[in-house]
Amino acid sequence: MINKITQYLNSFSSLSVLVIGETIIDEFLAVSYEGQSMKSICPVYRVEGDRNAQQGGASAIANHLRDFVKKLDVITNENSEIVKTRYIDRDDKKKHVEINKFETGKFKPIKVRTSDYDVVIVADFGHGFCEQLSITDGFHLMSQTNSNNFGFNRMSKWKKYTKKSVCLDLREASLQMNKKIKFETPAEILELYNYEMNAQHLFLTIGRDGSAYTDGEEIFRQQTFESKIVDTIGAGDTFYAFACLMAAIDQVDKNDIMLLPALAASLSTTWLCNEKNVTPQTLFNYASKFIL
Repeated sequence: MINKITQYLNSFSSLSVLVIGETIIDEFLAVSYEGQSMKSICPVYRVEGDRNAQQGGASAIANHLRDFVKKLDVITNENSEIVKTRYIDRDDKKKHVEINKFETGKFKPIKVRTSDYDVVIVADFGHGFCEQLSITDGFHLMSQTNSNNFGFNRMSKWKKYTKKSVCLDLREASLQMNKKIKFETPAEILELYNYEMNAQHLFLTIGRDGSAYTDGEEIFRQQTFESKIVDTIGAGDTFYAFACLMAAIDQVDKNDIMLLPALAASLSTTWLCNEKNVTPQTLFNYASKFIL
């Protein structure tokens, strides 16, 4: 299996990739709890360190893939337009509160011809950047649901396009189907595939239960790889990034199509958000812990 992983990594190295989507600045500020304000009912925290800013969103996806492919281009917004500031506990890194800043009224029209690249990845985080996109068929798509766009950034927005692949998590899939489903049976996964997906490949991340894949005919499942989790923010984006590459290369064993995405996602949970990037060496070393 390690030999097959090496083959897949070698296949990535010939790809020309374009990543399109919103860059999100993820800020982290370590705090400690001091108690409750005597004059108002709110918690009080003490700042315990400097502000840590990281590139998230489409830029994080691009940074993870940069060392794996032959060429990588990015079309994104200015870094300061979308900022998510998280106040996290100094000791256990749990989030106490998040404050978002959006200055998204100045996005310009974008025109992309997918035939110019081997892989075109559209990461739509629902902040309006991808609404300005004019693109030809044949791209890979994630249309993320978050607190800012809940219910309004469904995959159906893109149903008129024929996609190479789409990737959803359980919440996004349930919103797409207009009903809460655990997607435990083949029939449920195939129903999702046939519901306005218009894609060749469907990847579905199912949290601790791993992930599922279908091409509309067969269904395959992938277990999670257990790690000492520091932070899960960005793990779904990491899975999506490598799923796009696996869907793009020739002669992939469908039993393996979620293997590298699952490994990369698990690896990315071992650090805070996007403070590090997945590299060929770190991914190979991580895979070696689980696979002979």
